Amino acid sequence: MSGNASEIVAAFLRAFMSGDIETARRQVAEDFSFVAPMHAGSGGKQAYFAGAAAKAKCISMFRILHQWQDGGDVSTLYEIDVKGPVGTATLPMHEWHTVREGKIVRTHMIFDTNAKAVHLMREALAHSH
Repeated sequence: MSGNASEIVAAFLRAFMSGDIETARRQVAEDFSFVAPMHAGSGGKQAYFAGAAAKAKCISMFRILHQWQDGGDVSTLYEIDVKGPVGTATLPMHEWHTVREGKIVRTHMIFDTNAKAVHLMREALAHSH
């Protein structure tokens, strides 16, 4: 994948949030790792994409609010609108990605796990099984 780090991250996030999980998966390195609020410790590529398609179905809108880049490090502040069985809500999120050789190798995700949107997504995922 060509482009600068912020373009790579923006393309990855757009693909993931729109449900194009295979495109998103191709944009991360095989040794990809992540840290996220609802995941104990650090995880790998398989854990990151586990249930991704179901999660993406709950996202009705994705907006990048601001992005900063310092070499291969990209900080992205964005919002997602989550639609669940009992309503909708907006969730502000932040991710810090590291890009090397055109692939995302690491992300650190931050969001409020008590936000209404998180509860809506949990409920929607529970009903989809």
